[in-house]
Amino acid sequence: MNEVGDLHLATVVVNVTDLDRAAAFWTAALGYQAKEIPSDPAPVHLDLYTSERDRHVERLLELGATEPDDWPYPDDHDFIVLLDPDGNEFCVIQHDQ
Repeated sequence: MNEVGDLHLATVVVNVTDLDRAAAFWTAALGYQAKEIPSDPAPVHLDLYTSERDRHVERLLELGATEPDDWPYPDDHDFIVLLDPDGNEFCVIQHDQ
């Protein structure tokens, strides 16, 4: 099996100045249901979706990603927040097909 498997890029957030406004627009435009939206967006944020979240988190950590300290996960989270080698946040999200 290919190491990447079904891991795929699903969301890219770049330089959003009003996150609430952007989230409201794009969720309505694309018919999405909004999840918890952070109030302080990073300049770049990627969401990666996979049916094998934990395997990919381990693989990405081996490739040089790190975990942020004390991330405030909600109780029902389906994502893990990681940092790339430059410190940019990205999420690996469990997404069963």
